[in-house]
Amino acid sequence: MRIQLKSREEIRLQRESGLVAASILDDMCKAAKPGVSTWDLDRMARAGIDKHAKAIEAKIYECARAFARGKPPLEMVELAKTFSGVRDITPETTTAKVDDIVRGEIDQHTVKSAFLNYAYPPYPAVVCTSINEVIVHGIPRKNEVLRDGDVIGIDFGIFMHGLCADTARTVMIGNVSPANRKLVETTEKCLDVAIDLCRVGNRIGDLGAAVEKYAKTHGYSVVTKFVGHGTGRQMHEDPQVPNFGTAGSGKRLKSGLVIAVEPMVNAGAPDVETLDDQWTAVTKDRSMSAHFEHTIAILDEGPWVLTRPTSTPGNP
Repeated sequence: MRIQLKSREEIRLQRESGLVAASILDDMCKAAKPGVSTWDLDRMARAGIDKHAKAIEAKIYECARAFARGKPPLEMVELAKTFSGVRDITPETTTAKVDDIVRGEIDQHTVKSAFLNYAYPPYPAVVCTSINEVIVHGIPRKNEVLRDGDVIGIDFGIFMHGLCADTARTVMIGNVSPANRKLVETTEKCLDVAIDLCRVGNRIGDLGAAVEKYAKTHGYSVVTKFVGHGTGRQMHEDPQVPNFGTAGSGKRLKSGLVIAVEPMVNAGAPDVETLDDQWTAVTKDRSMSAHFEHTIAILDEGPWVLTRPTSTPGNP
């Protein structure tokens, strides 16, 4: 697949997607406490998707009604820059045609899970919940209940405006051991190190080399079986973004590139085993693992972390 650079308008819309993904992930992270099941977290994420999808639908209907009345207010004209099909509606447009336009805009712009039914076997949830030795792709279950001292990686992605936002965070549950706390904090720092290198002219290999060096300096290994990726109209686009490599190698970062960077760091060896459900990936030596991820736009002014609410263009 050829690398798909995004326009500034696409990045603006992908930022909106990123803010919604970040909000739902934040709610799950706050809810992740002893006694809560991973099934509960998936139900919460589904409710969040539904809430934001209904909010988008309401905006589209409001915008359509304003154009159908004629002389829409400036606020609706601005909104129609996103929901562009609505601009074809006039007081003379038939109800059937208005309905067709509205349905088309909802289908294009609504909030949908990026994970549900993905790949084969179809992934059965909207979030991945990966506890302790599970690296990624843990499937939420009713009988999987969080306990004091656990660490859980919560990985979540959506499409909104037809553009993907992919983000993950590892949460420490209750009284976590110093060793596990250090692993989680180091993995988060690995992501920050990579984000700082997401600048025009740097290379993909610079990111991976920096992540690998930081992790190994602190006594950890990085997972090599799974990597980050470009993201946009599809969840997984080129280029691949490994968490290992050689500085100065790989594709150059260009303005308009949007990538999901996601360090996966193990306390033990980097080897991976996939369980019988064909999704859950665990450390082969059953050592602890942590995972963080953000969706980042490469701009001339610097990185814009689309799934970090406090980030602005050039200020990660």
